[in-house]
Amino acid sequence: MMDDQRKLEDALSILLKREEGRRVLFWVLEQAGVYRDAYTGDDAATNYVLGSQAVGRKLIGLMDQVDARLYPRLLLDVADMREMERAAVAQDGEDDDEAI
Repeated sequence: MMDDQRKLEDALSILLKREEGRRVLFWVLEQAGVYRDAYTGDDAATNYVLGSQAVGRKLIGLMDQVDARLYPRLLLDVADMREMERAAVAQDGEDDDEAI
């Protein structure tokens, strides 16, 4: 069992070394709903969201097990990626304006 855990931790470390891996991992956390309110007004739907969030929290917990700095770094890296994408879109808009 410990060997499987170690392999999982190693795989997560490898995944987080690549921008594409960080992007996918953050997407999974978003899909798990860890960044939204679980309450839906419907008990069954709320329980479903809570279950999804539990999976996301397990993933965050795994990152913390490997290195407590991984999750905070992931958040910062994703923020940087999104900011660079916004800047690129803004630059494209400026280039389009200059062409007119």
